[in-house]
Amino acid sequence: MELASPILVFPVSRSAIGLVMSIVFAGGAAVFAQSADPVAEGGDEAAAILGGEVLGTMAAPQVFGVTEAPEIDGVLEEIWQDGTLLADTWRQVDPVEGAAPSQRTEIRLMRDSRNLYVGVRCFDDHPDEIIARAMIRDGNISADDNVLMVLDPKRNLRTGYVFSMNPLGARSDSRLVNGRTDVDWNGQWFGRAAIDEHGWTAEFVIPFRSISIDADSRNWGINFERTIRRNNERVRWTSADRDVSVTSVADAGIVDMFGDIDQGSGFDVRPYGKLTVQEDDGTDVTGTGGVDVFWKITPGLTFVGTVNPDFAETEVDQRIINFSRFSIRFPEKRDFFLEDAGYFNFGGIRSTPLPFYSRRIGLSPQGEPQTILGGVKLTGSIEDVSVGILDTQMDDEVSPAGRNYFAGRALFNVFEQSSIGVIATNGNPLGPESNSLLGTDFNFVTTDLSGGRTLSGNAWFQQTFTGGEEDSDATAMGARISYPNDIVNWRLGWARIGSDYFPALGFVQRTGIHELFGGGRYRWRPDSPLVRTIDLGVGGFMVTDLDLEIESMDLEFEVPKIQFERGDEIYLEYGIQQEVPTQDFLVANQLLVPAGNYTWSRVEAGFETTSKEPVEIGGSAAWSGYYGGSRTTLSGDARWQPAPSLLLATAAQWNDIRLDTGRLETWLVSSRVNFYFTPDVSWENLIQYDTQSGTVGVNSRFRWAFRDGQEVFVVFNQNVEADDLDFTIDTTEFIAKIGWTFSF
Repeated sequence: MELASPILVFPVSRSAIGLVMSIVFAGGAAVFAQSADPVAEGGDEAAAILGGEVLGTMAAPQVFGVTEAPEIDGVLEEIWQDGTLLADTWRQVDPVEGAAPSQRTEIRLMRDSRNLYVGVRCFDDHPDEIIARAMIRDGNISADDNVLMVLDPKRNLRTGYVFSMNPLGARSDSRLVNGRTDVDWNGQWFGRAAIDEHGWTAEFVIPFRSISIDADSRNWGINFERTIRRNNERVRWTSADRDVSVTSVADAGIVDMFGDIDQGSGFDVRPYGKLTVQEDDGTDVTGTGGVDVFWKITPGLTFVGTVNPDFAETEVDQRIINFSRFSIRFPEKRDFFLEDAGYFNFGGIRSTPLPFYSRRIGLSPQGEPQTILGGVKLTGSIEDVSVGILDTQMDDEVSPAGRNYFAGRALFNVFEQSSIGVIATNGNPLGPESNSLLGTDFNFVTTDLSGGRTLSGNAWFQQTFTGGEEDSDATAMGARISYPNDIVNWRLGWARIGSDYFPALGFVQRTGIHELFGGGRYRWRPDSPLVRTIDLGVGGFMVTDLDLEIESMDLEFEVPKIQFERGDEIYLEYGIQQEVPTQDFLVANQLLVPAGNYTWSRVEAGFETTSKEPVEIGGSAAWSGYYGGSRTTLSGDARWQPAPSLLLATAAQWNDIRLDTGRLETWLVSSRVNFYFTPDVSWENLIQYDTQSGTVGVNSRFRWAFRDGQEVFVVFNQNVEADDLDFTIDTTEFIAKIGWTFSF
């Protein structure tokens, strides 16, 4: 095996003197390549500047290729000593910003034509105190010791990928799309980890075929963050600033991915087969199948096609009792719609009015499940334009031609980190008439404020067309500005939604309104061995009709929220709320609230213990007025993980509402019993009960992932009628599904 000589790679600096230091680096690269501690040689600033971006003809430091790949078993063999070693520029983000880490970390990089290999050595003076409990793919590993890697293969300062792993080899990933983190992205990559007498080690393999790459750019953005959970300590390789998120690819370091990159043909086929046994009035056995096709048309553009898609393995929704007079938006959980969903984000809107809400697809106008015959999706980027196109064809008993739903999105890069976009949708799952939407937005982001602070803003406009005609007031528009930084954090926004605005493929809670929203928070970091942060804040919103008459108002004061050094938290909130329903409505579909003008106050206190212990407990108690009466709410949850292979959790909420029209008492209870045999084999069980439906729901899912894209699922669902402890089985469903990916 022949390897190029290893060199030290330094984080990037935007300093104006980078040109001078690049010349110095060009003349002395061999000397610095032999230094074990470049920070000691020239200090933090020198190390950062020496790794500066290309200025003139000087290339960024290179990640050299290997002819023999390392064995990926979590153990760093001798081959890693020849890898590219990152400079030791690690600094704390928490608890002491800028301080030296309590433990040392080493990162080495290697690559061949198809993969990037990352080896991590997390030194630890007390390996027996390493915290590692999560053992599931795409689970929450933030409560454990972990290492997180950020990649920006295009170096466009807007998009990228996040890969993380804990000492047990549990992996998690997400995608960065125009300033937003898409946690539902599931890439095909591999990794292993191991604990030893020196701490723990991890090995990452990132296939080039699994990520979008700019073939004309060799400069990749890269950053790393390590969590040492017993100290609640975060250390970062570069940009170790609390005002800078580790996912800010604009503040990442730079490496040169020298050499050819082979992404293969970029063509994958993933067929599946499913067997279903359902018992209701009788026993029904059915079998079905389908196929997904993935084609990486260019290194940055991906096509996905699906025929007869199936989502049987998707976990059921968490039950919610609706105490408001507005509809609830449930999160999307289906893989086909989740994959690259970030490309359809619009205007910084997180809830309402969303121009596109994929959970509308798959439901009939009456809200019944509807068969999706097939769909196509195109996502990625073409030079400086990000695109997202989704088209699905539905089965429809009324129309032989079925129904078609379309959503298209384009974002054009402007300035350093900002964009201008357009969106269009067509199709109506809510009625027989045609419906379409057009919208445009401007999204501004900068992380170049004094001290590395961030400022962001959005402005957007939407117009809907129903029945082929433009309604008199079918527009929606809004703007928002925020300063999301550590010590001072504030936001302010406004929206106007016309009375005829109707996004049939989107989501809106109410129309014919103005909304003003905002808030702020000040964070105090006392010099105390017990308390890490104290937050004081205020936030709220006001909604009026188009004549500026109040419909809703909510103002909340956080006085205060305290986080202790252990990680425990306590909080106290006081709020004032006003609601002006113009029509009678039912709370939780049961208790009548007459139209009127109601104002009340609310007090809530709560706590949550640290997540670094095997037992985690949280609880809250709230008392408030409520539409002329009162409401008392008690909530609690507990989580116990005695071993990585077993998780026991439960949560409950009790509400007691007393109005002039009657009294309503509700319970919502859920429990989990999960078994994790390896990071790729799990058995998860969820039981839910609520007094409003009067049913117990059981969802049990066994998953065995041979590797990403090759999985077996066994799912058991059952609904049980519960009437005064008299249980009657309503429906039972058993599903076995296998999916396999073939790459060409």
